[in-house]
Amino acid sequence: MAPVQLDNHQLIPPGGGGGSSGGGGSSSGSASAPAPPPPAAAVAAAAAAAASPGYRLSTLIEFLLHRAYSELMVLTDLLPRKSDVERKIEIVQFASRTRQLFVRLLALVKWANDAGKVEKCAMISSFLDQQAILFVDTADRLASLARDALVHARLPSFAIPYAIDVLTTGSYPRLPTCIRDKIIPPDPITKIEKQATLHQLNQILRHRLVTTDLPPQLANLTVANGRVKFRVEGEFEATLTVMGDDPEVPWRLLKLEILVEDKETGDGRALVHSMQIDFIHQLVQSRLFADEKPLQDMYNCLHCFCLSLQLEVLHSQTLMLIRERWGDLVQVERYHAGKSLSLSVWNQQVLGRKTGTASVHKVTIKIDENDVSKPLQIFHDPPLPASDSKLVERAMKIDHLSIEKLLIDSVHARAHQRLQELKAILRSFNANESSSIETALPALIVPILEPCGNSECLHIFVDLHSGMFQLMLYGLDPATLEDMEKSLNDDMKRIIPWIQQLKFWLGQQRCKQSIKHLPTITTETLQLANYSTHPIGSLSKNKLFIKLTRLPQYYIVVEMLEVPNKPTQLSYNYYFMSVSTADREDSPVMALLLQQFKDNIQDLMSYTKTGKQTRTGTKHKLSDDPCPIDSKKAKRSGEMCAFNKVLAHFVAMCDTNMPFVGLRLELSNLEIPHQGVQVEGDGFNHAIRLLKIPPCKGISEETQKALDRSLLDCTFRLQGRNNRTWVAELVFANCPLNGTSTREQGPSRHVYLTYENLLSEPVGGRKVVEMFLNDWSSIARLYECVLEFARSLPEIPAHLNIFSEVRVYNYRKLILCYGTTKGSSISIQWNSIHQKFHIALGTVGPNSGCSNCHNTILHQLQEMFNKTPNVVQLLQVLFDTQAPLNAINKLPTVPMLGLTQRTNTAYQCFSILPQSSTHIRLAFRNMYCIDIYCRSRGVVAIRDGAYSLFDNSKLVEGFYPAPGLKTFLNMFVDSNQDARRRSVNEDDNPPSPIGGDMMDSLISQLQPPQQQPFPKQPGTSGAYPLTSPPTSYHSTVNQSPSMMHTQSPGNLHAASSPSGALRAPSPASFVPTPPPSSHGISIGPGASFASPHGTLDPSSPYTMVSPSGRAGNWPGSPQVSGPSPATRLPGMSPANPSLHSPVPDVSHSPRAGTSSQTMPTNMPPPRKLPQRSWAASIPTILTHSALNILLLPSPTPGLVPGLAGSYLCSPLERFLGSVIMRRHLQRIIQQETLQLINSNEPGVIMFKTDALKCRVALSPKTNQTLQLKVTPENAGQWKPDELQVLEKFFETRVAGPPFKANTLIAFTKLLGAPTHILRDCVHIMKLELFPDQATQLKWNVQFCLTIPPSAPPIAPPGTPAVVLKSKMLFFLQLTQKTSVPPQEPVSIIVPIIYDMASGTTQQADIPRQQNSSVAAPMMVSNILKRFAEMNPPRQGECTIFAAVRDLMANLTLPPGGRP
Repeated sequence: MAPVQLDNHQLIPPGGGGGSSGGGGSSSGSASAPAPPPPAAAVAAAAAAAASPGYRLSTLIEFLLHRAYSELMVLTDLLPRKSDVERKIEIVQFASRTRQLFVRLLALVKWANDAGKVEKCAMISSFLDQQAILFVDTADRLASLARDALVHARLPSFAIPYAIDVLTTGSYPRLPTCIRDKIIPPDPITKIEKQATLHQLNQILRHRLVTTDLPPQLANLTVANGRVKFRVEGEFEATLTVMGDDPEVPWRLLKLEILVEDKETGDGRALVHSMQIDFIHQLVQSRLFADEKPLQDMYNCLHCFCLSLQLEVLHSQTLMLIRERWGDLVQVERYHAGKSLSLSVWNQQVLGRKTGTASVHKVTIKIDENDVSKPLQIFHDPPLPASDSKLVERAMKIDHLSIEKLLIDSVHARAHQRLQELKAILRSFNANESSSIETALPALIVPILEPCGNSECLHIFVDLHSGMFQLMLYGLDPATLEDMEKSLNDDMKRIIPWIQQLKFWLGQQRCKQSIKHLPTITTETLQLANYSTHPIGSLSKNKLFIKLTRLPQYYIVVEMLEVPNKPTQLSYNYYFMSVSTADREDSPVMALLLQQFKDNIQDLMSYTKTGKQTRTGTKHKLSDDPCPIDSKKAKRSGEMCAFNKVLAHFVAMCDTNMPFVGLRLELSNLEIPHQGVQVEGDGFNHAIRLLKIPPCKGISEETQKALDRSLLDCTFRLQGRNNRTWVAELVFANCPLNGTSTREQGPSRHVYLTYENLLSEPVGGRKVVEMFLNDWSSIARLYECVLEFARSLPEIPAHLNIFSEVRVYNYRKLILCYGTTKGSSISIQWNSIHQKFHIALGTVGPNSGCSNCHNTILHQLQEMFNKTPNVVQLLQVLFDTQAPLNAINKLPTVPMLGLTQRTNTAYQCFSILPQSSTHIRLAFRNMYCIDIYCRSRGVVAIRDGAYSLFDNSKLVEGFYPAPGLKTFLNMFVDSNQDARRRSVNEDDNPPSPIGGDMMDSLISQLQPPQQQPFPKQPGTSGAYPLTSPPTSYHSTVNQSPSMMHTQSPGNLHAASSPSGALRAPSPASFVPTPPPSSHGISIGPGASFASPHGTLDPSSPYTMVSPSGRAGNWPGSPQVSGPSPATRLPGMSPANPSLHSPVPDVSHSPRAGTSSQTMPTNMPPPRKLPQRSWAASIPTILTHSALNILLLPSPTPGLVPGLAGSYLCSPLERFLGSVIMRRHLQRIIQQETLQLINSNEPGVIMFKTDALKCRVALSPKTNQTLQLKVTPENAGQWKPDELQVLEKFFETRVAGPPFKANTLIAFTKLLGAPTHILRDCVHIMKLELFPDQATQLKWNVQFCLTIPPSAPPIAPPGTPAVVLKSKMLFFLQLTQKTSVPPQEPVSIIVPIIYDMASGTTQQADIPRQQNSSVAAPMMVSNILKRFAEMNPPRQGECTIFAAVRDLMANLTLPPGGRP
């Protein structure tokens, strides 16, 4: 058995050596315990590899695994068909066999563990055995030598000196010389002796060469190192020497090398085998021994062999050439090995161009039979011409041993001959032709059109493979080149007509290239409907049509004619042609005018003024030759000669001048006076100046005259490279306004109007003039407003002068900056397309905010300005509305979810609905509506927008009145506005019948003015007074007889407007009211305030002046003026707090002079009067600062900061939210198991449960919170602090921001709970409201009235979180008190269920989300279960608060754990 290899180096010897597990035995080969037999699967492999040193252990293991696997697979196939007992037997046998195999393998591995020691011992034993054998063999040989061979041998008598030498020195110096000479070789010769010998041998070789008959081909020889080397280039190299100086000593051939190489097909390998070289070596050596002329005979022998080898190489190259590159273009006519090779090229029959007899060009390579010493000889049939000796000489040599190079040299010479023949044909046609032949690549360069650059010449090549002509001309299409090649190869004389044809083609190409940079389209043909009858048809057929792309009706026609006696020159005629406009794209046009350009160019602007545009002749002496050259210069002048400067000049002038001519004609057709086309800038530019611009429609004659006087110049010019951009320059003087821009400080202003011509429109057409007239109309429209504004500037109020400034006025746009920091801007310009003024708003500077506050009313401002284009009035409106709009824009407008019972529906908190430039309507959650009217002198008027503007007894569809709005607004009325006070609710409770003074003041607001506005005064330059003349109070009241019968506020408008005929506007279709007008600004009379086109508007701050001259009083009533700030006298304003409001809380009232939070104690309480539902329809006057406080988000007044929520909102949102929550509560009481109690107090809701009486009303101090007053049925069951906690929780957590209806539903369910359960919930509410009182607890608690988003998915987020049936379900949010500052505190949602029957409090078993942690819920559930076990419930006792408190005290989450 061969040894087994355990790894890469260790082998297991087969059966030898006793190991630790294989039995003991001696290392000398004694018997040992038999090794375990090898596995049956490895026996065959072991037998086959018996000669190998061993087996790898991995291979043996692999064999075992394969055998076990194969047997197992066989069992899986056979066992299902056997019985159960047989299957078990087979399985046991398989397990036994497999176990036995692996046990043997284990024993082998353990034995092999000590195989290294055994192997070393075996090697030592073997070495010792070999040494013993050597000793025995030596003794046997010595004994045999003494007994047989040396029987009579005797040693001398004791050779003592020799023994001493050997024993002392270890050497034998006295060895006999016979033995030394026999065994030890002599010393080699020295280097000097070697050099002397070689030098002497070189002299012998030179002498032998001189005295020997040496062939001339062996003249290239070298003698060195005792050798002579003969080298024949391209054939062989032989190295010879002689063995002595005797002349009879023959030459010795030392080395032979064949120099014939095949560089194309040999792949670098030797062409002659080494055995062949040895044979030739022997053959040549035999000739050197026997012949009389050994060197001559050697040369002849090697030369003949090399020539035959060269022929063979050329033949193999030919075959490869035919196979790879040339194909049938070269053919082997005959090959005689060792004699000749004949090839044929340019075979016309093979090429398929000729049939029958045709010339065949042959190349023959053969060995000269007469003189074998000559190299290979080349013969051409027919013989090569002697035109170029260099080409012929190259074609007669084959020293390069390349058949392809030889063929190329041959056909190169023949191609040169063909080109010479073609040149002779050209010379017969043109004696002055200047074609040239290039020899590097056979080509004939023929100039087509003189002067001609290299790229314009016709290049005629000869294909070296086929001998065919090949033509090349840049730009010529391949099809034409193919036709020319076919014609030229058939007959070389046909080149003459082709040259004539190419001359005209090249002329066209030169024209195209000359105008390539100009806006033109060139074509050789043009479809004309009247081509046969028009003079264009009589022109030469060689012509070119050039279409001016900017002037699509005009063409320049170039006619090309031959020059007599000059075959390589052309003459050009240039024509200007106009065509009609095509009806369709594919329909042909009609040629109208055709006129030739004259030799002299004098006037390019002479066109007829009637009918179609006509082009007159132009004169300027120009040569017909576009690039004349000196006849003395034989050289062509290069590529610039191809540029046709005459044509380029014509096209450029037409393209430049024709737009001005078209514009001039359009101006003339519109009867606009102008000066015609003028040249500017030393002839580099053209322009048209207008003398007068026609007046614009809708502009007063005075404005038109002022504008004409200020206009100094109006000039049209073309700008840009494409000549499609018109620029009209307007120069104005005496600008009425001076802006702050540095560009507007000069005495004159330049205005540039730019017009882009479309590609489909002719340049300078009617479209440009129309656009210019529209822009001029825009300038005039804006100029009229600016002129009026400039006249009003001296009398403008001081506040408007400070409020605004003119930033830019460039006659096209007026930009005003306004505001305290001039950070807002308004731009005014006339839009000629929509025929109205366009207003744009923006901001200026880094601190001006991201948007303009007036963007809200941009549309209304634009409508107002277009109705009354007065800049002063616009500035007044901007001044009056800026502060209110800044406050309004602070209101939240983002839609919110969960505000109603439909939690998935989003409702917008506030919707800003502008009705006019001074009337803003605010819709709160699509339920309540507030109208805000911006008035002058820093005040606004606010009313309930749910009431109709025309009839207070009617409501606007979709809105509901806000109860108590009048009282709430009166809290923000500034007490310093008026001198006297009125009753708190006099507006809410007006006496009946209505007082005459109040009624007349209202009528004075709503009636149109009865007199014309203030006329323009001649001394004020047309400016209007901005303030009303002072009038007495009595003169502001109208005594209308129709008002004597008014009994209710529902028909207040009966005397002034047909309110019955007008419907109330709905939220879906708000009727925009007309724009306001300033005091004294002209307003058209006779319009009702309800009409969209009227001039009076209840929202306008400028329509409250009663122009009536009558005076009167209503007896028995206090006299009150209208709410107009312009006519208000001290003490007479309804905005006086004594008329409208009680004493409000100082903390939120704008009347507070300090930040004190206390109410003065010396002020009497407000007088309670019955409210009227329509009281809020009467406007309440507030200052801008009060409005800002009303709409600015702020903390809830009257609440401790710790109790107030984190949601900041404005006082108006808090009031409306409280009102809407009160409305929700009234609806919830009717749905829930609560009993409603009738109450006589307005705005108060009273209801009761089984144990409590509840009163819900707005806070009387602020009207911004909804307060709950609880009275128990049994006073002994409740403590006062518990009731206060319940009331505070309702005010801060239930009815507070963000005012969600579902919180009320959940809270009312809590109120309906039994008393002991409700008291526990109140205790939890106390922990939420006052978390600092429970310092021993680890968690803060929050009672969730709606399901939070992070709660278990039992219901959609936002739904009521309190369920009260046989069991009570509610949610708590626990927030950990101690947390690392950078991290947010840990919060968990705990759903708690209380069983009323058993009194147990547990965590509700609600499935959690898959990605949520279960650690915290498990801990909460365990704590609650442990509390229930430790504290069993008692009868009539609730365990909710105790369980929750225990949970808050004992719950501890693991470190780093998140819920």
